[in-house]
Amino acid sequence: MTEFDPYRVLGIGRSAKQAAIKAAYRERVRTSHPDRGGNPDDFIAIVKAFGLLSDPETRRLFDETGIVDVDGLRNHRRDVAAVLADMFDAAVQSAVASGLKLNSVNFIELMMTAVAKGIAEAQRQSTSIDAEIVALSALTKRIRRNDDRQNLFVERLNAQVQAKTEQHAAVRRRLMILETAGVELGNYESDIELISALEVAT
Repeated sequence: MTEFDPYRVLGIGRSAKQAAIKAAYRERVRTSHPDRGGNPDDFIAIVKAFGLLSDPETRRLFDETGIVDVDGLRNHRRDVAAVLADMFDAAVQSAVASGLKLNSVNFIELMMTAVAKGIAEAQRQSTSIDAEIVALSALTKRIRRNDDRQNLFVERLNAQVQAKTEQHAAVRRRLMILETAGVELGNYESDIELISALEVAT
């Protein structure tokens, strides 16, 4: 158990949805960032709280046990930093290949666009997989045997449902990482701040 309470740190209730969590994080991180005169310890606590609550698994673990999954938090932050770093590298390479003057390119805006596209694609995939799971599950109820013996086809369908469920979890995790990346990008006023943060995070 831990005395650290991410809900109290962000000033939200335990039933808060992701949109409310992101809004609370954005509001608090702007004033607490050390580069803007904030307290470094408060800033670390806010980032930790957001990382915990933005990942469904670490949030569930905390809600059920009060335990803060430090490794899960660290992995989530590392995944977010990796996504941002990859997007930044791709944006710079694209600008160079296009012959653009780097000092005239708004890399934050380019990455925000890429994050928005990634989120839209992940949401589309999530909806599609949900529909496939529902259809497969419904099919298992239609295929019946006339005796009590093993139903080979239902077993095959259940295996497909399990695979789709795992795929869905991976897509949802990517969606959470992209949403966190979008929030992070919104906290930077310049490319220099972003580059500095990426260097610290990796």
